[in-house]
Amino acid sequence: MMNRRRGGTILVSALLILAAFTIAVTDVSAATSPPLGDAVTYTILAGSTVTSTGPTTTNLNVGVAPGTAITGFPPGTAGPPGTIHSNDASAIAAQAANLIVFGALDQPCDQTPYADGTDLTATFPAGVGPGVYCSAGSFKLTGNLNLIGSGVWIFKTVSELITFPGSSVTGGDPCNVWWRIGSSATLDTTTRFIGNILAHISITMNNGARLNGRALAYTGGVTLISNTINGAICNVATTRIFSTTFTSGTTIITTLTTIVIYGPGPIRPVGGEILPVNALQLLAPYFVAILIAATAIGLAVMYKRRTQ
Repeated sequence: MMNRRRGGTILVSALLILAAFTIAVTDVSAATSPPLGDAVTYTILAGSTVTSTGPTTTNLNVGVAPGTAITGFPPGTAGPPGTIHSNDASAIAAQAANLIVFGALDQPCDQTPYADGTDLTATFPAGVGPGVYCSAGSFKLTGNLNLIGSGVWIFKTVSELITFPGSSVTGGDPCNVWWRIGSSATLDTTTRFIGNILAHISITMNNGARLNGRALAYTGGVTLISNTINGAICNVATTRIFSTTFTSGTTIITTLTTIVIYGPGPIRPVGGEILPVNALQLLAPYFVAILIAATAIGLAVMYKRRTQ
């Protein structure tokens, strides 16, 4: 009887330890990446017109809906695998998805909204981790904004996003960086930018600006001047469940460990610019899963021996 009580104590301790590990692994940023749906194959999407000057290049689709005007392709090029879509079924479906994603990005702010015109470069000189960052008006970028760590970043404005010439965003995964812009976004000359820009009205990319992500405008136009836009084919957030079952007499113990992983996983950006990947960040969840499984096995063996 004493051995069985000790076995029960060990079992309870094992479950508590496993719960602690599970909580630690599944603790993710409050920000979540919505699926892009039918917009996932588009890097450039406008509501009224797409206008390009010079040799703009993009790897995925260029589209407009409900407008029909797309000018500057050629000399601009889309794909492969991308093609041009002028108010066809594909573009219409992409705009419907664009609106859904825009709504899904309206997530609670992690802090009181920043003042209108806040400079992200000056506000986060040492970089910024994952989260939902909101402006009471507009955001601007005068230099570099470094995205630190892994997770999901959402930047929300009531009005505009404006970058200065030569400014940049570095770090992060383009699949998990989002710019929800209440009116219009302007990337000035030679800006190097990361993330999916969803503007309610319009998007302008001035001469030589580069975007690793998407430029999706809902009601207005997308204006381009000799730009490079590379979009990633992104997976939605995935949940991987590791199950281990042990049998001790007539008692069956099953442990479930859930690991939530955001980002593209094995699917990397298609064509052009591929960002460096921290291998440790990709492998860490698997190491944790192995550690949890080993702990569960050890505790189950101890429980079985104590109850025999």
